[in-house]
Amino acid sequence: MARIWFVRSAFVALVATACLVVGYKAGAQETPSKGQPSSLKVGQVQKVGEKIITAEDLIARIWEYEAMLEPDKRILETTLAYLRDTALLDLESERIGLTLSDAEIDAETENQLTSIKQMVKDKTRGTMSYEQWLSQQGLTKEDFEIYVHDRAEIILLKRILVNYFEQTEESIECKHILVKTREQALEIIKILDATPPDKLDATFEDLAVQRSIDPAAGITRGKLPRIYKHDQTLVDEASDALWGLKDNAYTGAPVKTGYGYHIFKRDRTLKPEKKTLAELKPDLIKAPTRAQETEYFNRWVRWVFNTQKYKVERRLPGFDCTPNELTEAK
Repeated sequence: MARIWFVRSAFVALVATACLVVGYKAGAQETPSKGQPSSLKVGQVQKVGEKIITAEDLIARIWEYEAMLEPDKRILETTLAYLRDTALLDLESERIGLTLSDAEIDAETENQLTSIKQMVKDKTRGTMSYEQWLSQQGLTKEDFEIYVHDRAEIILLKRILVNYFEQTEESIECKHILVKTREQALEIIKILDATPPDKLDATFEDLAVQRSIDPAAGITRGKLPRIYKHDQTLVDEASDALWGLKDNAYTGAPVKTGYGYHIFKRDRTLKPEKKTLAELKPDLIKAPTRAQETEYFNRWVRWVFNTQKYKVERRLPGFDCTPNELTEAK
């Protein structure tokens, strides 16, 4: 069975590759040079004789090819998600009045280039210069640094918006114990009920280590990530239970989710002072990059969609619709 799967996978990959290049090499010598002026309009990417190839044709063809690849090797959907998220950065920046000066973007560009040069030095143990590394990647110094400059604005917006959210929105610190059955959960609640208030926190953590089936409990002692209202970090049943508790209280009845039965404990509520963006911006710009930055950004994205109710529409040619044909809304 494994051999058959491997052969089929190899065949699909071969077909996909063949389909991508068929007919290209024969006309490759006619490919215009980069930036060559043309009569094409916005949304048109190529013209062969009188036949016009549109951006929608190109997107549909890429999707057709990528549909035969493994999901982790596709880039069209992730690129679309990236563009959605950068649009969200622009919308939220406009909503809260966030603007960046040329000097701020230039300074971040220099910071990024300095980090990249240090990375090259570390990775090559000093045997390759920054310029040599660029050449090895097939990049020119000018084009690459323009790219870094363009990215610097996005990096700054993400850093400021995510940290501003974290520093101004109410959140809670909490723990949980996860078990398979309701009876096991009730037994733990009985132990907690008999625990003196000054020993409750330590007892809860000990029980998390000893009895929780959460794989991380031995390390985290039951501690969950910091939770914000509407951030969808936890499933609704868990979030509703935690926000319904007072500080230092635990759920008096088991909370059932798709994972099993939980006992949740709300440790404390963090209510930061509502400072303005102008007050916090200088420190937000200098906020350090954290190991879990992608997770924090995704949490912010969920929170924004849940609180601001931005509507998302999509038209992906080859997937949602036929290229160059208008689809009527239902």
